[in-house]
Amino acid sequence: MGRARGADRGSFALELAVVAPALVFLIAFIISVGRVTEARAQVQGAARDAVRASTINHAGNARRAATEAFTQATAGMACDGMDLDPDQPGPGQVVTATVTCYVTTMWGRQRIERTAQSVTDVYRGVD
Repeated sequence: MGRARGADRGSFALELAVVAPALVFLIAFIISVGRVTEARAQVQGAARDAVRASTINHAGNARRAATEAFTQATAGMACDGMDLDPDQPGPGQVVTATVTCYVTTMWGRQRIERTAQSVTDVYRGVD
């Protein structure tokens, strides 16, 4: 009672039709998680770079230095901008930079906000 050779014809196509959507969804999910993870790291780096540029700036233009560092770190990203508090810190003062950017995933547009802090150089302006 053997089976005829052509009895399994089309079974691979049926299996592929059932499994393919799940595989496509899994791949899209992995790509989305990767995009969010990478964007979080980039936004955290942008906040860190901006606050550090602000705190080591000796020329009295901390805001401009932070903005330049932020712009370089977020090139090609969709960002709302950066919030720097305070704009012109004094020696030994804590500075906070908050960066908000967006990344598109399979769930839609995700908002990513990261904050970094640094203490201003205590010898700022001292020769």
